[in-house]
Amino acid sequence: MIMHELGMMESALALVQRFADEKHARRVERVVLRIGTLSGVDPESLRFAFDVVSRGTKAEGATFDIESVPAAVFCRSCQKEFAGQDRGFIFTCPICGDFCGDIRRGREIELGRLEFS
Repeated sequence: MIMHELGMMESALALVQRFADEKHARRVERVVLRIGTLSGVDPESLRFAFDVVSRGTKAEGATFDIESVPAAVFCRSCQKEFAGQDRGFIFTCPICGDFCGDIRRGREIELGRLEFS
């Protein structure tokens, strides 16, 4: 397992626990994280980290889903947005051929949804 994902999941689960406590939830039923394809996060390592970090918490046994956010890049020359491949940070516009680095989506690492009981 990559240590990056373990630390990330510890932070995310602390936030989940805080929300569960604020809502007076007995249990966390579902956690959905939105992860961009350019974030550098390994989904399988993140799933493993969730299983490890959630033990003994209100989130133990909860459904854990990852919503993938595809990369979107903006071309300043064309003033158009296009889909970026899932690696790198400099892209070539498919319309005009200019190099583009204005990434609009794809680097997200955020809570998408929580379900409590």
